Amino acid sequence: MPDSQSPSKQTVKPSAAPPVPTMTNATVIPSLEDMPRSNPRLSEELADDIVARPMTLPDFVNVPLANPTLAARWIFTDRRRFAQAKAQGWRVAQKRDVKPGYAALVPFEEEGGTKYINGDLILMVIDRKIYLGALRYKHQVAAALSDAAVQKRVTAQRAAHDMGETVAAVNRQRVAAGADPVMTVFAPGVADLNETVLGQPGVAGKEVGRLGNAARDTGSLADLANQVKGE
Repeated sequence: MPDSQSPSKQTVKPSAAPPVPTMTNATVIPSLEDMPRSNPRLSEELADDIVARPMTLPDFVNVPLANPTLAARWIFTDRRRFAQAKAQGWRVAQKRDVKPGYAALVPFEEEGGTKYINGDLILMVIDRKIYLGALRYKHQVAAALSDAAVQKRVTAQRAAHDMGETVAAVNRQRVAAGADPVMTVFAPGVADLNETVLGQPGVAGKEVGRLGNAARDTGSLADLANQVKGE
């Protein structure tokens, strides 16, 4: 008989281990009917109820003005550029210059509508004819510098200028010796710059440099000097 004084022994049952998935274990592998039916190649933005449209910002560039004789432009607030703009005739735009009801500029309004600032830009206005005249000037300069005949003329002038006094000295020696000058600028098919905007006073010197800033190979002219010594 068991000892009544000894504690009763409890049988410890081992915990049931989770079933191991197998190809034949139907209780572990869900049926295909329960799987969500979705096309993995179909993104949410391609759904039929989604309308394609861009996320646009308010148009603060083309500012409608109350006075049609003015033109508006955003100018850098850099002190140098701002001073240049004022010297050109621009002034700071105010609320009275903007067409009433144009709400796109409201976030940029500063100091009670006395100025409009967008980051490092400030809205300025100028007489429209002055502004259009500047645009026309730029167009004419671009057209002139794009013309092949004008480019030939500019190249010939640059060649004569860059070779400078060295060639002039060689020419003087040849003339003294009774020979023809070693160099004369001859460029057939060149254009007369006076017939373009580049013929205006000071324009050619300012704008011709825009043709390129790469260093030009003008040569050492040693061959010309040796030719003179040999004669």
